[in-house]
Amino acid sequence: MDGAIPREATYRYRRVADKLRKEINKKTYGPNERLPTQYDLAKRYGVSRFTVLQALEMLRDEGLIVTRQGSGTFVKGGPGGEGESGLRAEGLDETDVFVSDRVSPVILEPYLAEAFEAPEVTLDVCSMTTESLATRVSDQKERIVAGRIRPPRSITARLLLPDTRSPHLAMPRPVDGGDDPRVRTRLRGILQSHVTLLRSSLYELLDRGFVEEVSVETRLVPFSLQIKLYILNRRLALQGFYPPTEGTVRVPPNYDTVTILDSYGTGASLFPFRDSAPEQSGIVQAAQKYFDATWQLMGKEPADEPYGDPAGVTGGTGGTSGAGPGAGGGGA
Repeated sequence: MDGAIPREATYRYRRVADKLRKEINKKTYGPNERLPTQYDLAKRYGVSRFTVLQALEMLRDEGLIVTRQGSGTFVKGGPGGEGESGLRAEGLDETDVFVSDRVSPVILEPYLAEAFEAPEVTLDVCSMTTESLATRVSDQKERIVAGRIRPPRSITARLLLPDTRSPHLAMPRPVDGGDDPRVRTRLRGILQSHVTLLRSSLYELLDRGFVEEVSVETRLVPFSLQIKLYILNRRLALQGFYPPTEGTVRVPPNYDTVTILDSYGTGASLFPFRDSAPEQSGIVQAAQKYFDATWQLMGKEPADEPYGDPAGVTGGTGGTSGAGPGAGGGGA
């Protein structure tokens, strides 16, 4: 969704909402922080104030922002506390239900931060592009390198991603329902960039001797993933949704404008479930069962280099990466 706001009025407010959603997710605007005025947002994106109002209403309905009479519009309050898990900073224990105003469901970071404080880290992920995860994993790498948390002994990541070679992906595809290889090529580029970031961050920890073992594996499925799923350390499941959305994009090689049906998951609300909570443990177990079955029965190892992983990577402490192909692309 990068680039200028499109001229078509149908998509303007959605594009503005998506850009703001990404900035909230990246903490350009943090919890309880005030957003720019409607006038400033309209000027920044080259749209009318009415378009900005529509975008803010969309984010308000999603529970990401709140408007305070006479004060402006603010990002919904979330956890804080650098150097410790945001969940712990809130004074909550593992039996609490975390879908609440105290912990904004849009924020992946505090849950991932908590996961990386364990001695053994496992990440099982279903994602259209892994954009959110790649950025947050890079943040955790920086915490480890800076000495703010004790490094885990091992990190294992398994990524289920859409196979961009499949002409049968429901999303992204042109709104007329036909297949356009250029749209799939665009998705492939997004996947490559973000999985490369994720893999590089984890292998840097291995190569510099911070972590003894790192394994990053990717498998591709021949369908669009319409549910975003993170299972952290097999104890916490974060689930979000990819609602279908119409939008305009530019596709390589000539960067023609194409109207597509797509799903934009960056900044989407995540709903967390813990296996330590009796009313939630069944959901975590079902999510893990779903992931394992899809991985084993439907996931195919990528045959091409962009998704492959060099064999025999050795870290500074003598540890090796896990067997299997590593992730080489990535996205939203």
